[in-house]
Amino acid sequence: MDRLKTFGIWLIMVIAFWIYANGLIYISLNGEELGLKIYDMTHQEETINDEK
Repeated sequence: MDRLKTFGIWLIMVIAFWIYANGLIYISLNGEELGLKIYDMTHQEETINDEK
């Protein structure tokens, strides 16, 4: 059972590292596009309706 527990922990760590590495690769390759999406979400333009 100890070997199975060690293998399970090792497998979880490998999967977590794989997800982390893919996230870093995505951010580095699509940084400008991702930055624009974040900027658009945080800096939404306010529309002012001037009705006279």
